[in-house]
Amino acid sequence: MTTLPPEPEPVPAPPPSSYQRVIAAYDRIAEVDRPDVWITLRPVEDALVDAKAVDERLRAGADLPLAGTLVAVADVIDVAGLPTAGEDVCCAGATAVSRLTAAGAVVIGKTNCDRFGGDLEHTHSPYGAVSAALNTERVSGSASSGAAVAVALGLVDLAVGTDTAGAGRIPASLNGIVGVKPTLGLVPKTGAAPCAGIALFARSLTLGQRALGLMTGPDGIDPLARDWPPDVRLAAGDRPRVAIPGSDTLTGLSLQSRSAFLGAVSALRASGARVETVEVSALLTVGGLIHDDGFTADRQRVAEAGMLALRMLSEYDALVLPTVADHPSVAEALSDPDGVAKRLERFTAFVNLLDLAAVTVPSSPSDLGPYGVSVVVRPFDDQVAIDLAAVLTDEQADFPYPAPGADLVVFGAQLRGQPLNGSLVAAGARFTGLVRTGEGYRMLLLPTDPPQPGVVPVSATGEHTMLSGERWRLSPAALGAFAATLPAPFVLGRIRLENGETPLAVLCDQAAAATATELTRYQCWRAYLRFVSTAGPRDLGRPA
Repeated sequence: MTTLPPEPEPVPAPPPSSYQRVIAAYDRIAEVDRPDVWITLRPVEDALVDAKAVDERLRAGADLPLAGTLVAVADVIDVAGLPTAGEDVCCAGATAVSRLTAAGAVVIGKTNCDRFGGDLEHTHSPYGAVSAALNTERVSGSASSGAAVAVALGLVDLAVGTDTAGAGRIPASLNGIVGVKPTLGLVPKTGAAPCAGIALFARSLTLGQRALGLMTGPDGIDPLARDWPPDVRLAAGDRPRVAIPGSDTLTGLSLQSRSAFLGAVSALRASGARVETVEVSALLTVGGLIHDDGFTADRQRVAEAGMLALRMLSEYDALVLPTVADHPSVAEALSDPDGVAKRLERFTAFVNLLDLAAVTVPSSPSDLGPYGVSVVVRPFDDQVAIDLAAVLTDEQADFPYPAPGADLVVFGAQLRGQPLNGSLVAAGARFTGLVRTGEGYRMLLLPTDPPQPGVVPVSATGEHTMLSGERWRLSPAALGAFAATLPAPFVLGRIRLENGETPLAVLCDQAAAATATELTRYQCWRAYLRFVSTAGPRDLGRPA
């Protein structure tokens, strides 16, 4: 019998080029037929020129993390070569937009936006109203909602807008997408109309986080731009404390919004978060000051509310809220624009007034319509908000949003689930994966409380192997504080991993290792602990 050779494994098709993605986007724009979304849609030929340039840069070996990503920009933000708010064509783009295009993104056009970013329900734009992506009888949500609708309809992958009272979060909630309002100043406002800050809309949290990282950092032009503090937290941890409002605060929510919020709370609890009810009425009340020029008037009330918010959040990792109470109709907004605006911004307006950060993600079954929840955090705790939001989107990024950070490898009591792991979690350290050392290391049992292993490189001959540990990333200040409290005989030193990297690690002083018990054959601390739990502390090994 003749045996036929096995069929070859199918070769995965390469991802679409930027050129192909632009063609597909314009086909999609024609298909959905929503001219209300756009103020300036670039001619397809112009977008294809940019896309071809991206593809050529990739072939030349350029590092373009956003290659193939399509972007829309709210009309109050400058794009090079396009007019802003019906005025002159801009020679240079806003910093936020230019950083995206430098990373390989292609701008498709400028989206419908109130000229001054104040039309919260977006039914009074001089360019006409923009209705919601999935229900044209409902409002789209805010002054930047043309950008959000472009993402929700699948016309682009990302969109850049503004956020003062909630323009970056309300339309995200009402159109079923991700909306990110970073800490004020992290993304420069150079080239944007006066607003509290830049907002980002995205089809996924992971994509939004990647783009946000590229947009972040002072540009030397915006005087209000801020950099990351040296002690920035890089993770929420495995058991974050989450505050939620009590049932009285949820009065007035539609059935859909309430169901979405309670579903999100259940998901957070199931993930291990410790959820507790707090009083938030003072925070929501101060948001109303935005209608009375709240950034400059009544400073005392704003300052008091800010102190209250920071005091409350100092005891919790985040505050989780509904993003909107309900989804008003276009007819309601036309008849009572002020009333609808106040309803929409009830849970969002206080955030910028108090210098907080927030992320909004979808959190409702499809049959309930697009409703989202917001994760609100202290300034510069943006990654904490992203981590908690990722629980609701079932995503996990491989990298933290803040740029500063140093890697640290641990082998013993600082491992996850071990007695001293809390010191890393409290420092905002981020677990980034398991690692193995190269050949040439020993593990020894030290007489510490709690018991810990000491890891040392082999100085000459003797038992050695590749050891398993965990890699964590800490901010520079957190790493310095950790090193300062590291008790003897532990020291920080470079270690060589099997892939050739040489990060810092918690090692052991060679002198203390001289009389310690040899554990090298176990290869990792957890393996030794499993042995002890089943066999008891006998025949542990040989003295070093």
